[in-house]
Order: sequence, then C-alpha cells, then structure tokens
Amino acid sequence: MLTLKEGAFFIADAHENEDRRGFWDFLQALERGEIHTPQLFLMGDIFDLLVWEISASHSFAMPYIVLLEKLCEKMEIYYLEGNHDFNLSRFFQKVRVIPLQNQPLVLHTSKGKDENFFLAHGDIFLNPILQFLLKSLRNRFLLRFLNVLNFLTFSSISKQILARQKKKNLFYKIENFKILAYKRYEKYQAKGAWVIEGHYHQNLFLREERVKYFNLPSFAYERSFFVVKFSPEVKFEKQ
Repeated sequence: MLTLKEGAFFIADAHENEDRRGFWDFLQALERGEIHTPQLFLMGDIFDLLVWEISASHSFAMPYIVLLEKLCEKMEIYYLEGNHDFNLSRFFQKVRVIPLQNQPLVLHTSKGKDENFFLAHGDIFLNPILQFLLKSLRNRFLLRFLNVLNFLTFSSISKQILARQKKKNLFYKIENFKILAYKRYEKYQAKGAWVIEGHYHQNLFLREERVKYFNLPSFAYERSFFVVKFSPEVKFEKQ
C-alpha cells in the first residue's frame, strides 16, 4: 500500500483555462521553491478540458505537463483523473496517473496513528445510468471520432465545451450536502478510514466516530490547497 506523507498537498478542481491561471502560478511557486511538499495529489478536473484523443485540448496544457514532469524530480505527483481530464497516461512518464477505474487510490500512514485514506475525484459510485455515460465518454473510439469531427468543424466542439465551462458556476453550495456525504462515505466501505474527494466543490470536513470525510473545495475559487499534518490527529490545513 502506498504511504501518505506528512506535508502532502491536495488540490482539486482547478478548472484551468485561458482565463484562469491559478494552477500555473501554483506550479511556478513549487518550481521556485517558495512552497515545498514531498507529495502532490491532483484530485481531478485540473483543466477544463484535457483528453489525449482530443488534440485541440493539448496545446494549452502542454507547458503544465512539461513542468509537472520536471517537478517529479523533487516530489511524488499523483494525478487522479476527473470528468474533464481523462485518458491522460500517454501525456506523462513520471507523474503517476490514476484513471477512474483504479479509483479510489488507497494510502496508509503510521505516523501519529495508523490511518488509511481513500482518494478519488468523486465521480465514482454514482447511479448506473450516469456511471455508464461517464464510462462511455472515455471510450477511445468514440473520442477519436469526435476528434475528427472537431477538426473538420474547426474545433467548434471543443470551443463550445470550453465556452460553457467558462460560464459555469464553480462555487455553488449544494443543499443538504452533508446527507449526500454520509451516503458517499458508505459506498466506499471505508470502515473508519478517511475518504477524500473533489468534484462537488463543497469544502465539507467531517470527523465523527464512524465517518471521516473531506470534500475539497475548488482550487479555482480561492486558489486554496490543503496540507496534511499528523499531530497525532489528521489535519488538513488550508493554505
């Protein structure tokens, strides 16, 4: 089992695009040594659109990809695929990509006290119809067809997706999300372990007798990321 190290950084839902460059600034700060971490966990939807088969999504992300590979010389980097960034493994050699079918990623720490952690973007354990649609979207043959269609229409499909994403409200509160969080936790069968997700953008932290759950906020909102500390209780400190 992989080990979660003290001081690890967690970032979710940066939704980086031409008008939103907070994640790029964050990576630059890591490169300059202004902030330090032994591990970086990218919890999905880091870009508004990044898919290997969709060539129009590559050029914007390429400087980020190069820098992430370079940063792997200083730290471990795990990239959990989301529903806006997937089929990523061919972009990276050093970054460890965790596709949807391999989520949750399970980690352990024995520092402070023994704890297990279940990490996922958050688009798993959904209703069967939605789960089928998300799986279908990742089909490489379908994506290659869409890529050709996108090329023939002068990138109209990818441009429409990005335009919609720029207008999307990333900062809404989901009513009664705590109830959903309890249901989400049950589906992981975590049995007292931590469950950490992105996707919902809710910044909800639960530490109860039978539930340990953290839904990360969107980095795109306040450019906030979280540092894990063991003292001896697990803490996620907002930065």
